[in-house]
Amino acid sequence: MPFKNRRFVKRMTVKPCEWCGWQSAHRDAAHIIDEEKSSKEWNALSLCPNCSRVFDDKIRPKLYQALKAFGAKNLPNSWKKSNKISKRK
Repeated sequence: MPFKNRRFVKRMTVKPCEWCGWQSAHRDAAHIIDEEKSSKEWNALSLCPNCSRVFDDKIRPKLYQALKAFGAKNLPNSWKKSNKISKRK
C-alpha cells in the first residue's frame, strides 16, 4: 500500500538506503507496518530495491516469529508472511 503523502515519500527517498547506504539506486519508502492508519514518518524506511525485498520477504516474517515465540502480543498481521507473495489459484 503506497503512502498517500507524496511530499513525504519524496523526502524519504532522497536519503540513502537506511540499511546498506546505497545512494545510486531508486529508493522506496517502505512501510514497517502495512496498515492504512500507519502512514506516518515513524512507519517508513528509505530502502533500495534489494533491501526493500529482503525486508518484506524475510525480515518482517522472521521478526514476527521471534517476537511471537518470545511472548509478544498484538503483533501486526502484515508481518506474518511476505506481503509480496501472491496466492496461487
